[in-house]
Amino acid sequence: MKQLTCKDIGVDCDVKFVGETVEDIMAQAAAHAASEHNLPAIPSNIDQKCRAAIKDIPEPSE
Repeated sequence: MKQLTCKDIGVDCDVKFVGETVEDIMAQAAAHAASEHNLPAIPSNIDQKCRAAIKDIPEPSE
């Protein structure tokens, strides 16, 4: 599992994205950026920041 929060890239926002792949996380981040931060697309510099800040997290136990 992987995780990213807006705060991880310096944005004052508590939204957390969790997914299996970097692509999962980036898709969630792009949808959030468009709806909440008025960014129709994530600029390349922010995309790079996001990808660098994605962390591996333990799988949730069932």
